[in-house]
Amino acid sequence: MKASELRDYLQSLDGGWVDWDDTVDTFKAGDPDAEIEGLAVGWMSYRWALERAVDLGCNVFLTHEGTYYDHEDEPIRDNHPPRVVELIDEKQAFIEAHDLVVLRCHDLLDQFPGIGVPDAWGAHLGFDEEDEVPVGRMPEPPRAFGPGDYYRVYEVAERPAREAASQMAAELGDVGQDAVELLGDGETPVSRIVVGTGAITPFRHMFDAYDPDLVVCSDDGFSYWRDGHVAVDAGVPVVVANHATSEVRSMKLLADHLDEAFSDLPVHHIEQGCMFEIVEGDD
Repeated sequence: MKASELRDYLQSLDGGWVDWDDTVDTFKAGDPDAEIEGLAVGWMSYRWALERAVDLGCNVFLTHEGTYYDHEDEPIRDNHPPRVVELIDEKQAFIEAHDLVVLRCHDLLDQFPGIGVPDAWGAHLGFDEEDEVPVGRMPEPPRAFGPGDYYRVYEVAERPAREAASQMAAELGDVGQDAVELLGDGETPVSRIVVGTGAITPFRHMFDAYDPDLVVCSDDGFSYWRDGHVAVDAGVPVVVANHATSEVRSMKLLADHLDEAFSDLPVHHIEQGCMFEIVEGDD
C-alpha cells in the first residue's frame, strides 16, 4: 500500500466538510508513492515521536497537528526566529535521513462523526450520547475557523460547577491531566454544558450561540483577558483543559480504525497526552 493510497482512503471518509482545495490535510514530507512499511499515528509529530516511529519500523507518520510549528503550509521559515529555524532544519534533516513520509489528518478528523475530535472529546469527558442535545452548526462561527461542527451541547442532571469540573478531571488522568482549571463561581448550578474542541474554543461564540450554564474550552483557544472577563461578568463558569488532552483520544480511535481497515498494515499509535504537569510549591 502506498502512502498516497492512505491519503485517498482518508479522503474517502469525508462527508463533505473538508475543502480539499483548501486544506492542511496534505503531505508535509516524503514521497507519496512510497510503500508503507509501517504506519505511526500521533497527535503531534514531535521529534521524539518521529524517532519512536522509526524505532517501530514505521516510514509513514500520520499527524493531527503541524510538524514545523505552523498551521498552514510548512515549513515557513520566515515565520520564525533563527533558533527555531535551526529546530526546523534539524527535524527536516532527520525526516529526510530516515525517508519518512509525514501526512496530516486535521480537517477531516476535526469534524468526523464518532471517532472524530468532537465526539471523542465529549465521550472522554464522561458524557453519553443520550446526553447530547442536537443544535447543529454554529450560525455565526468565528471568521478564523469558518463554518464547522466543532461543538457539542450536553444536558445532564444539575450539579455545582465545581462538582462537574471535578468529575471531568477524573476522566482525564489516563492522558496525564489530573486537574482542570475552573473559572467562575464553583457553586453555580449547571446542567447545560457546551464543549468546544481543540483550539477552536472561542468562549464568546459558544456563550452567544448555545445558552450554556458551563463551557469547556482548551487552553489554546481561550483568552483569559477577554474570554475569561466575559465569562466572569456573565456568571458562566468555564472549565479549561489542555489542547492535547482534548484531542489525543480521537487519534487513538483513528489508529484503531486504520488498524482494522488495513489488517495487513502494521499500525502503531504513538501515545501522547497533556503537555504539562501540575507542580505545587513546597510548604
